[in-house]
Amino acid sequence: MDAINTLFTNLLNIGTGVGATIGAFFLMWGAYLYMAAAGSPHQMERGKTAMQSALAGLVIVFSARIIAGMVRNAIGGA
Repeated sequence: MDAINTLFTNLLNIGTGVGATIGAFFLMWGAYLYMAAAGSPHQMERGKTAMQSALAGLVIVFSARIIAGMVRNAIGGA
């Protein structure tokens, strides 16, 4: 059982790290689009949409980690 808990924890950590890295990248990309818009409303909207989507993705990643931790504790993992 300890091996399964260790595997679960490792996969959870890797998944969270990858998701957070990708989310942070897209957040920075959206900020870049917004700053480089040079007053173009279309480009500014694209940047804002990219940042909002990246933040939503980060919320999903961290919520999934919390939910997975609660499931593991409910099942009886340490």
